[in-house]
Amino acid sequence: MKINRKYFLLTFGLFALLILIEISIRTQTALSKQLFNLNIPVLLKTNLASYLGFTFAVLPLFLFEILLPNDEKSKDHKFGVLFWIISIQCNFFFSLIAIKIINLFNLKPFFKISFESLKGVSIVSPLLINIFLIIFTLFVFDFFYYWFHRMQHKITFFWEFHKVHHSIKNLNAVVSYHHVLEELFRIPFIIIPLAILIKIDAPKLAILSSFYAVYGQFIHMNSKVSLGFLRYIFADNYYHRIHHSLEESHHNKNFAAFFPIWDMIFSTNHFPKNNEFPEVGLADVEQPKTLKSYLFLPDIFKK
Repeated sequence: MKINRKYFLLTFGLFALLILIEISIRTQTALSKQLFNLNIPVLLKTNLASYLGFTFAVLPLFLFEILLPNDEKSKDHKFGVLFWIISIQCNFFFSLIAIKIINLFNLKPFFKISFESLKGVSIVSPLLINIFLIIFTLFVFDFFYYWFHRMQHKITFFWEFHKVHHSIKNLNAVVSYHHVLEELFRIPFIIIPLAILIKIDAPKLAILSSFYAVYGQFIHMNSKVSLGFLRYIFADNYYHRIHHSLEESHHNKNFAAFFPIWDMIFSTNHFPKNNEFPEVGLADVEQPKTLKSYLFLPDIFKK
């Protein structure tokens, strides 16, 4: 049987990427442990750890964008790095706000699921239980994210901030920043509802946990490497590219971050055809090229 060289290369590339992600995340974990041994304030350690996490999440994807790019356009990584530095710092403080709110109001989840609670009643192997918990955690999160994301496109106020992300014309793993206030908006619409609804103690698993740790950057990756037919189950960079597409037929499609089934249930899915990797950006909005345009692009600041 003749093996298609192209698909062999891309399949091999996907496995190589998964292994590289695992190595990268393990390295980041080891460095974080060393960081927390330093005699510096815990708040500073946690802050620096968030930068380490992003750096090692992007590195393997960045390498594959160089080795197997989908286009030869300038990637403008310097803008992506600058805006992410600011965004990560703001996200760190917003996460502290979320924790304060949860503790202040003593918010407790209605449901709790853990490995130990399932282990005693399940007839399946511990490995399958672990896999289920990781995927179920993301599945529940993705439901709330899906509706929050649709709201960002539907309500003008939230779109003004979200359009910063959609204005990017050279979308890639590094140049995939959001406006600094987007994470703040997630607190009442995603973080708090999840804190009230459910707590899932999902373990760490080699490959799977590492892969999902970099998923936010992976779905923006500008590379030929993708999940292929598996994108019907798990969203990938080709699937999410449709969401950013300039083509009118692609508008308001593919809102889910992890699972296309949410788009399928609510009729917002568009699965890309073979090699369909459209131009992205907004026809009427310029991509930020300065710190000022990044922070003040939303029209809300001009009124």
